[in-house]
Amino acid sequence: MAPLQQRVRPQLKRPRRWAVLVGLLVAALGALVLFLVVPTAALAQFFEVRTYPPSATLQRGTRERIVYDFPSSGVKVTMPRFLRNPRSFKTAGGDVLVMLRTPEDTCGLYQISETIAPVDVGPPPHFHYETAEWFFPTEDSTFRIYGTQEAKPLTPGLLPGVNAPVPKMGSITIGKGEVAYSPKGTVHFWHNESASKQDIRGFYNVWTPANGVNDWFAGVNNVNGSTAQLPLPGPQATTLQTALWGVPHDPTGGFVGRSDYRNIRGPVASDGNHLAELQDLFDRGEACYPRDGLGKRP
Repeated sequence: MAPLQQRVRPQLKRPRRWAVLVGLLVAALGALVLFLVVPTAALAQFFEVRTYPPSATLQRGTRERIVYDFPSSGVKVTMPRFLRNPRSFKTAGGDVLVMLRTPEDTCGLYQISETIAPVDVGPPPHFHYETAEWFFPTEDSTFRIYGTQEAKPLTPGLLPGVNAPVPKMGSITIGKGEVAYSPKGTVHFWHNESASKQDIRGFYNVWTPANGVNDWFAGVNNVNGSTAQLPLPGPQATTLQTALWGVPHDPTGGFVGRSDYRNIRGPVASDGNHLAELQDLFDRGEACYPRDGLGKRP
């Protein structure tokens, strides 16, 4: 019988350690390049929420026109009646805007929101090409309002720091019973500097005219009505989405020439508080308040 032959297993060559390290390095570099080159979708800056914390004031406002006193101006303002089913929106910063009246139920005259503001929040520098805005807190609080030192409104097609000069900015603080007014076309923003760690209620924003405000806060970023996230870096996506509605926002601070824009101090140009105009808008808009108190839903 033929002798049995011993099986000889082939010897597999072990990869050299340096080759393994080189391979891992190449893979890591490839992943880094992919991360830097391929844009990722940004989280939405604005989006609609279905619920918000109710308050006795908002419920009262559906039944009667609340009167607020502005002692420093010697004026009392009678608010509009509030919708019973307001839409509400949240920003990436965490504040919630409850849209108490809209152009659809104010005869197209204005839009008003109650902003529920956590401490240390506020929007980035922005402006409205065709809209003026009021800000007034009605509860104990401190809000810093930023504005331009000169009233030189921007017109459509102009962006500060791009094809228009960066405006010199300043800031003021307002509290309960005080009001700030931002003329259309002027860069502005606000910041909640209240001592309280609780959310501030009763901070009202009023826009006039206000077409498209709900679409802007709903995050609509395409002419087809889409709110899908844009495959762009966050600041760029925010600027493009808001510019679609005539209210360019710039989280980078380019509009004001500095990234630490919350540290801006200095005087702010005054154009008056325009409270008489605001009261006129509120009064005329009541003609279009829905009989059932319900606003239109999309």
